[in-house]
Amino acid sequence: MSVSGARPPWFWYLPSVLLISVACSQLWVSHTADLSPWAGGGFGMFSSTDTRGNRHLHAFALRPGIRRELDIPHSLATDLQQVLVFPTESNLRVFAATLSAVPTPDDGPLQAIELQVWATHFALDNLQPSSELLRAVTVQMDGP
Repeated sequence: MSVSGARPPWFWYLPSVLLISVACSQLWVSHTADLSPWAGGGFGMFSSTDTRGNRHLHAFALRPGIRRELDIPHSLATDLQQVLVFPTESNLRVFAATLSAVPTPDDGPLQAIELQVWATHFALDNLQPSSELLRAVTVQMDGP
């Protein structure tokens, strides 16, 4: 018995299919592109301590004969969080370009910005922390 305006049978499965698709997509991206399991849908959040709070970034300005670690300005906190949660090469390159304007006391032209994203992991037996390099990129700066 069909009621006028009734939805087709497949319509009732659509929410479940969409939810499963988002979950599978988020799990795939977290394993292939280092997306934090707590982001992008958060389907892996209860099985991992890999949050943006357990990730850290080291940034270095490279000048002739000098490799100086940069302090990330507070004004870039939002950009930094995005890079920590999803450290793709393109996100790192954009962040490096932004960091190229951070002043340092060094003389000479800025040759490159080196970025490293690290994740803190905890041993299962004694919870001792250790760091693992997730992504690293060196972005060459254009000359004057």
